[in-house]
Amino acid sequence: MTGDSFQFGGINSVDEWGLMVVAYDYFLPPKRARKISIPGRSGQYDFGADCWDERTLRLSCMLTRHMTKAEFREVVYELSRKSVLRLWNEPDKYYMAELYDPAEVQDYPLEMLREFDLNFICEPFAYGKTVSVPIRKGTNHMRYEGTAETPCMIVLRNTSSTNIQNLTITAVKRRR
Repeated sequence: MTGDSFQFGGINSVDEWGLMVVAYDYFLPPKRARKISIPGRSGQYDFGADCWDERTLRLSCMLTRHMTKAEFREVVYELSRKSVLRLWNEPDKYYMAELYDPAEVQDYPLEMLREFDLNFICEPFAYGKTVSVPIRKGTNHMRYEGTAETPCMIVLRNTSSTNIQNLTITAVKRRR
């Protein structure tokens, strides 16, 4: 992936548009607080936070090539839906992202060097590639690369002409 770029819905920002970025992310997505204020008691009662809110990925953008206002509107159109967002510095991970707040764009002479921020609202954690592992007799280990709990989907296909017998599936969770 081209350096200092993002890919949104299969379009690379630098290769297609000449749009270079600096990405700003948070250490973690914000936790969703589960607290209540009780009259006559100091502080709040905490039920424990175990869920996360959406995260904002801010991309500070600079257009580095000549682009007319009409061409720039086409870029805006491509960015106006929810899609997969990948960043140049971690191409093996992606976010499900969408723009909700419009960006203010600074126009400079000769229709170059437009600067603006894109604030993508993303699901809390980055996704990795789907892992497919052929099952063999005995214990089958699958490496989990993430740091957040994630649903698991197991699909079993019988590719032989005989029936499957005595199949057992045991799920083991990662411990903290």
